[in-house]
Order: sequence, then structure tokens, then C-alpha cells
Amino acid sequence: MFDYHIHPNYSIDAEGTIEEFCEVALSKGLREIAFTTHLDTDNKGDDCFVNVKGKKVSTRSSLWLEDYEASIRSADEKYKDLGLRVRFGVEVDYISEIDGALPENFYSTEFDIILGSMHLIDHIAISATGRAEAAFKNYSMEELGRKYYTLLIEAVESGLFDIVAHIDLYRRFGQEFYGDGIREVWKLHISDLANAMRRFNVGFEINTSPLRRGQEQPMPEAAIINELHDQGVSIVTVGSDAHQPQDVGADITTAFLLLKEAGFSNISVFERRKAVDQEIPNHIV
Repeated sequence: MFDYHIHPNYSIDAEGTIEEFCEVALSKGLREIAFTTHLDTDNKGDDCFVNVKGKKVSTRSSLWLEDYEASIRSADEKYKDLGLRVRFGVEVDYISEIDGALPENFYSTEFDIILGSMHLIDHIAISATGRAEAAFKNYSMEELGRKYYTLLIEAVESGLFDIVAHIDLYRRFGQEFYGDGIREVWKLHISDLANAMRRFNVGFEINTSPLRRGQEQPMPEAAIINELHDQGVSIVTVGSDAHQPQDVGADITTAFLLLKEAGFSNISVFERRKAVDQEIPNHIV
């Protein structure tokens, strides 16, 4: 089993050291994990920081990225002989002005995987409690969907990313605000998104965090997973989006089962940003 979306305490909203996450992953029998610290980019907010040895450091600094990479590579050396590979990744919050918002050494850094996420509408975090409504109230459901997917497709076409994370993130708080209809807005945009993903060789993840928050479906939900498969998107990972060690690997089995049901036979793992297919077992425990 794999978990390709984990936030150690470099992320300002996470708890737990890299080693603590690795120990839990080992105890749960995972074979490979990827740490994907948040790289927030919109300096109009107050989230563009990481924690480094107890100090708050700007995400635009190159120093934190060097420290983070060294810590991940050291963990891989320590744990690979114990049966756990540890991959070096990052979750970048996409904005249209992305190039000026990244650390100077970003493009020369040898990541294993880069996740691209769409957390913001009009500089407002639609995934944050108490903030999302401020963005939603400015748009009809259809307008929100159009704005979100236009930016998501732009992110795919930027060439920066290997995987787009939690594709239907707007659903977290949007379902309560707009009603169940928000679960249908992807239908108008999925063909354009899938076409961009194929052209730019970008995959998606099944993010299991909603299942820990009382929702019945991961992100994206099963209907979107099925549609992306039918439209020829073949690169896919799974991730818990763990922000604390005990959540590593949570509900990953469910994600694997959804992939099998959708018709996927392989899952992708990454090394130095190259996707390698791994067969999904016929019998998932």
C-alpha cells in the first residue's frame, strides 16, 4: 500500500515529525509514502510560511526547501532497508501568478513528486472553516464551478505538476452552502480537464481525507474517478492528506477498491518525477 499525500510539521497546519510519520507508516504495513509539505504561494493571505526547527520561514526562501529535502532523503536512507520508501514531494497552491511566488531554487530541486492544488478563489481559502463562505457568496454554483475548473485546467497546463490533488475540493464546504447540486458542476468541465491532463501527462489522486470528516466519498468522488478513467487519464495516486501521524494510510484500502471498480489496473508511484506503474492487487486487504 502507498500514501502519497502526507504533511509533516514543516506545514504550519500539521503536527508530527517526519520520523513519527514514518514509524506509523511502517506499523501499518505501507511500502511507500510521499511527504508533500504545503507550499502556499498567495502572499495576500497569511499562510505563506513553513516551520523549520521551530522557526517560521517564508515559503519563498530557498533555505527551508534545502532543509526539507535533506530531512526526507535522510529518512529514505534510514527506512528503505526496513521496507519503506520515503519520497520527497511538495503540494503547491496554484495561483495564476505562480512563477514569482516560488522559492528561487524550486526549478533546480529534484522532487520525486509535485502535487498541484486549487485551494483559493479570489484569494480566499475555500477549504478552510469560516473562510469558504466569503468566496461562495460572490458566485452562483455554476459560476463557482466555471472559475474553479478554469484555474485547475490552467494549473495542469502550466507544466509544473505531476498530480492534481483533491479535484473537487469545493465540495468540502460547498455542499452545505449550495446544496447537493455542487456535486454535479464537474460534468461541464471534465472533458476539458481530462484532455489537458492527457496532453500534459498529469494525473490525479484519490484523497481520502473527506472520509475522516464524515463525508461518504473521497475527493474526487467515484463518479469523477470513473469518468477520468473512461476519458483515458491513466496516472493516479492515492493519499490520506494526513496532517498528523495517526492518519497516515487512513482509508487507503477504500481508494484502491474505488480504482479497481473504475477499471484501473495500475497505480503510479514516482521517483525524480517519473511515474512508474504498480499493479493494483486483485485482493486488497
